[in-house]
Amino acid sequence: MKIYFPFLFVLMASFFLYLGGKVVVGKRPVFLSARYFFAFMVLAFSPQFFIAFRNFPDGIHWSSYLTYLQPLLILCLLVYFWFQMKGYMVLGVTDDSFRKALHASLEKNGLPFEEELSCVTLTSLDTKLHVALQSWVGAGQIKMGKEAGRGLLPKIVSGMEEFFESDGSKPHLVTSVFYIIIGVSLLVCAGVFYTVFDKLS
Repeated sequence: MKIYFPFLFVLMASFFLYLGGKVVVGKRPVFLSARYFFAFMVLAFSPQFFIAFRNFPDGIHWSSYLTYLQPLLILCLLVYFWFQMKGYMVLGVTDDSFRKALHASLEKNGLPFEEELSCVTLTSLDTKLHVALQSWVGAGQIKMGKEAGRGLLPKIVSGMEEFFESDGSKPHLVTSVFYIIIGVSLLVCAGVFYTVFDKLS
């Protein structure tokens, strides 16, 4: 326990600081596979499983089921997020910059498209790109509708990254700065946990 929680906080802090710092220092939006965010969620919820198995009850009685109810519910939640968190997450974008980058990438890759509400239909492939943007915080997600077309998504994202490299427009920094604050706070928590456990041991 003395090492587990501080180490966990340091890993989580590294994740936030890396993403937030990359947008702020690089001065352009950053894409990251949504699976990395899922791995972060597993890491964040891991203490629940650690505590449950550490406090393994003696014998079988009604409290045994209560001990494992919370980890079981969290496991169901993680399974749900596994299916939801596909494609790529993006930080530092606005509605306008994301739209321009997406159009530029699709044109570069020779993909005719029709724009609809919250999605873009790739007419030559009969599939859709699903887009979810929270422009007020500068974050969003892009994923491919059909399994067969998902191999194309990295090329589309790569084209968008090239656009942002040459565009020169300023990124939206709200989420990135917030991530940096969270990362620093987690590092402080790691130090506090390590100090407290050291005094108790």
